Amino acid sequence: MKSLIFSFAFTLYFVTSAFGQLAGSPENWCREGLFTRESEDFKVAVVKSKRAKFYSDDKADCPNSASCKTSAYVVAGDTVVANRAFGSYTCGWFTSAKGGVKVGWLRTADLEFPASVYDASEKTWTGEWKYATSTINFSLSGAKDILNVKGDSYWQGLGDNVHIGELDGRASHQNGSLKYSDGDSEYDCKASMRLITEKYLMVADNGNCGGMNVSFSGIYRKTASKAAKPK
Repeated sequence: MKSLIFSFAFTLYFVTSAFGQLAGSPENWCREGLFTRESEDFKVAVVKSKRAKFYSDDKADCPNSASCKTSAYVVAGDTVVANRAFGSYTCGWFTSAKGGVKVGWLRTADLEFPASVYDASEKTWTGEWKYATSTINFSLSGAKDILNVKGDSYWQGLGDNVHIGELDGRASHQNGSLKYSDGDSEYDCKASMRLITEKYLMVADNGNCGGMNVSFSGIYRKTASKAAKPK
């Protein structure tokens, strides 16, 4: 069995911080659409406080001001995915059991960061992963370290204005990471994928994987469905 252990050592070619993070734009933003692009070192955090409130980023002094505190919260034992730190706050992504997503600043003091130990073998990859209107399914291809990758996503505007996107190809995986590409052109669909744990998958695409406003970027959770059969 192939396993990964993620430690808290700094990576030299990233910004020195509590996370291997990239600079936000602006720095105090913590938002769903930007989440997967603002770090190269995602971590899982467990809430240790009885109740931890989310703080917004919609004012210049956020999240440091008490006025930035929102009504949304997570409770002790909840798991959030963290991408970067800003002062004494951590940008966190929480997915509820029903699939609802909340992204915002959390006080780092309300969180603890256990070392992530998980299986990064094909068994972990294979199956269905979901985030919002996007679904990605990995199945065995029959070739060593190569997976079939199929994905569907859509964006719905007013009325019957629907734009769709898809992934359909093969990609190699190594040490919990996978690079998907439809081709070599800058206009082809490309996506970086990384296992965060056995339950969470980070996906960041280049914006060319579907119609306008369609994106596969996000934090996916593995579903209970069975893996698709190899082609």
